[in-house]
Amino acid sequence: MSITASKEVFEASEMAFKRLRNVRDLAAAGTLAGDEAYSGGRAEYEDALSQLRSAMRRDLGSDQASA
Repeated sequence: MSITASKEVFEASEMAFKRLRNVRDLAAAGTLAGDEAYSGGRAEYEDALSQLRSAMRRDLGSDQASA
């Protein structure tokens, strides 16, 4: 991403990766899916992923309403 993506897409991809890594670390530490820390981390990842998708659509000039 850092080589070909726009700054907005790159930054959003970095945030999504960091949030996913945080969830992975919680799972590796034995945090259960029902725990508040895990569900909160998962929600942060889902939000970051949604922001990445939006940034990618804007970068491509596609209509978000059709997605």
